[in-house]
Amino acid sequence: MARARISTFVKGFDENLDGGIPHGHIILITGAPGTMKSSLAFSILYNNALHAGSRGLYLTLEQSKASLVEHLEAIGMKNPKAYENLSIFDMAILRKNLSFMAEGSWITLFKSYLKNLMEADPYEFLVIDSLNVLETMASFDVRRTQFFYLFEWLRDLNATIFIISETQGEAIAPGRDVDEAYLADGMIHLGLYPVSDVDVQRRIRCVKLRAVRHDMSSFALMWNGKTFEITRAVSVGRRARPEQL
Repeated sequence: MARARISTFVKGFDENLDGGIPHGHIILITGAPGTMKSSLAFSILYNNALHAGSRGLYLTLEQSKASLVEHLEAIGMKNPKAYENLSIFDMAILRKNLSFMAEGSWITLFKSYLKNLMEADPYEFLVIDSLNVLETMASFDVRRTQFFYLFEWLRDLNATIFIISETQGEAIAPGRDVDEAYLADGMIHLGLYPVSDVDVQRRIRCVKLRAVRHDMSSFALMWNGKTFEITRAVSVGRRARPEQL
């Protein structure tokens, strides 16, 4: 049976995903610092809440809620109607309490906290920001096995889940990210690519998306003040226009 599709609300991108992201998929959003991973993930929740009335939950494990909200409002995501269906939870308090917990118990507390949130007020969308922090605090020693059980546990939440993962440089899936790349249902990579000796262009590429015939090309990703949109990527050596940066 075909799954319902979830719109990314990135203008032009859903067409390259054959209609959008299948409901219930776990999607990695990867990229180096400054590629707008968190902004893209929240934008998907924000626009689905605003235009489709879908409920979304954003879990931040490092950046404070106040800092995140300040950034989101600064780039235009501040419609009160959307926030009627959105929740942002700052889970840094769990990290602060880590020193008082037995080793290995943090991931148990994380699961318990998240399960309680989902049961108390079911959400259709979930963002976890970020996988790097989660792994560090959980002290994974057998990555492939522990990630497998974590991802299977997340699937049982019956939500479409976006997990942010920070990479170094512009590698699509460097060595430390291979395990989660295999286990996730999809992977969207963001990067900054030089297009001249002084200009760079932000790009987006769907690296994988299970059960979907998707375009694997790289596209220029732009924020127009209201939404994200894509255009054809500028080739190296060709100067980008200001609106493409």
